[in-house]
Amino acid sequence: MKYFPLKVAFGITFFSSFFLHATVLTSDQLRSHLSINNFPTTLTTLSADKSDNNKFWYWLNLARLQQANGDFTTSIQSFEAAYAILDEYENRATISLRNVGAFIGSTLMSKGSESYYGKGYERTLMHTLNALNYMMLSDFEGAAVEMRRMEQRQEFWLKESEAKIKEASEEKEKARRQGNDTTGIPANYSLAAMLEDQDVRALTNNYQDPFSYALSSIIMDISDQGAASGNSGEISLKRALALNPDVSKAFASLPNSASIQNNKMNVTIIVLTGEAPALKIEKIRFPILHGAVYSSIDLPSYTSPSNDISNVTIQTDKLQLQPPRLLKADLMAYKTLKDELPGELAKSVVRATTKAIAAKQASDHFGNLGGLVASLLFDVGSSYVDSGFRNWEVMPNSGYISKFEAIKNSTVTVKLNNTKESFVLPSDKKGTIVLITYLTPDNIRIDHVTY
Repeated sequence: MKYFPLKVAFGITFFSSFFLHATVLTSDQLRSHLSINNFPTTLTTLSADKSDNNKFWYWLNLARLQQANGDFTTSIQSFEAAYAILDEYENRATISLRNVGAFIGSTLMSKGSESYYGKGYERTLMHTLNALNYMMLSDFEGAAVEMRRMEQRQEFWLKESEAKIKEASEEKEKARRQGNDTTGIPANYSLAAMLEDQDVRALTNNYQDPFSYALSSIIMDISDQGAASGNSGEISLKRALALNPDVSKAFASLPNSASIQNNKMNVTIIVLTGEAPALKIEKIRFPILHGAVYSSIDLPSYTSPSNDISNVTIQTDKLQLQPPRLLKADLMAYKTLKDELPGELAKSVVRATTKAIAAKQASDHFGNLGGLVASLLFDVGSSYVDSGFRNWEVMPNSGYISKFEAIKNSTVTVKLNNTKESFVLPSDKKGTIVLITYLTPDNIRIDHVTY
């Protein structure tokens, strides 16, 4: 029985590894095969393989690729599958909010043992992007419903965040009793500097974005739901402005000239570009047990966003506009990580300490070689489990919105960095909505709907 802790540790690591299947598309493969020649195969492969269909991130990635392919109805279905997974988790967690931040991985060997249910910004944006699906199907009431669901989802995230803060405090105290300092960010952590970036620190919170609220105000106006729901469109616009004053630059009007008064129409252009940071688990050498033993801690981290652009310009015969970047998924990811890092660090040190104690037991009973083998087995096992820890890797990194007046039947040109896309406005409609999806420089899709 004296070897029980070591046996348990080995068993946990390898049973976790055994039950973790290899995904058909890794994170890198998914994000690197979005160009025009590879995209159909990527979408087909992801759609056909259902081995991860119990994962929250799987349905979000699939929904996004379907939307980027113009498959708006199937994208709605995939978003609904993601909702069902998150609803089940939130309903279960509501029973005991005290434990909502806790996860099995904190008592096992790796961060990757945790089931991923998204962060606040992902839970908000999945409803925002699904609202775009409804818009492209001319279902503006359905889009309005999604925006209301977006706000309702935030209520649970606030409760969950409070539970995480309380849990982090308890985990830090647990680490302190074991003689470990978890008050600072490790200097060799790759995102240490980024988490102190001024733009990250300036964000109001990690779940509300001006893009969603600006879009909500437009949807409420088009669907005539704003007045019916207590001027919710106006309220959404005020919230967007409070989050980012540049929202005012997203709206433009033509002069009130009698000659064009009856020939004007509303144009809304929404541009989604790039892929948000992909989640990874980073292992860092870290002193524990008063520095007598070293072990590696595992912390969540992110790869860089990809295929993004830095500038959008819209030109008509009357206006030239530069819509502001209202969606900044990368900054929201880093803000979330900054907020949660104290708790993540504390739990990671607990995991590392557990492994170090088990390795020391192996060394005491089987010599230095036994300790080395134990450490290697822990590293190999946890690395394998960590490889399956995924987030919404193809969520757009940037979002631009511009709503303006234009002359019917005129040409609108949109410049995305050095790429130009033009289209002619209809001559017999009140307004049009244009959705531009920029996945890669050679994979740009334009969809539109009129009303």
